[in-house]
Amino acid sequence: MSIGVLLVIAALAFSILTGAMEGRGARRAQRRLLARTSAVLHPLPQHTYRSVPAPVFRRATHLGLLFGAFLAVAYLTVLLLRLIWHIFEAWL
Repeated sequence: MSIGVLLVIAALAFSILTGAMEGRGARRAQRRLLARTSAVLHPLPQHTYRSVPAPVFRRATHLGLLFGAFLAVAYLTVLLLRLIWHIFEAWL
């Protein structure tokens, strides 16, 4: 299998995992929003600080950098496995 195919598979896996994490975060935010039914008489919500959602550009940049790092790690892992395979093959 070529390295390009492995990187495409890694990219698809990363996209699926990122989508799942984003969906989970959205559900958590929705649950927190629904849990705030009582009026809060002080500036901070109960047990937590107020959180301001990150801008879309910042989140997109963060996910892009994570994707690049994931591809770099996947590529280095493939190269390391190929090196180990060649060493093991020469040893036999």
